[in-house]
Amino acid sequence: MRSPARRPPSDAELHARLSARIEALEDRVRQLEVLVRAAAGVGRTHASGEVRRKVAARRTGSRPRPRCPGCTLELPPGRKGEACVWCGFQFDAVRSRKRKG
Repeated sequence: MRSPARRPPSDAELHARLSARIEALEDRVRQLEVLVRAAAGVGRTHASGEVRRKVAARRTGSRPRPRCPGCTLELPPGRKGEACVWCGFQFDAVRSRKRKG
């Protein structure tokens, strides 16, 4: 005997599920970036085996780094080119947003 046919999800349901997954992935990317930054700044070992800690004070209240609208990764420091260095997204495809504040 056949099982009853399931109805395919509507466009609204599909869009809501995908939006939730995208938001969760963006949050995970941000958390991973924080972990990588923390791990890179914790300490460095020298040939003698001793660990040196960074002495420079952390910047507080600085602007968040610009992100690619295509892949949401932080853009590297320096001049922004025409396309994202990570995913190749063309920046002229979207209008620039006004800054908050």
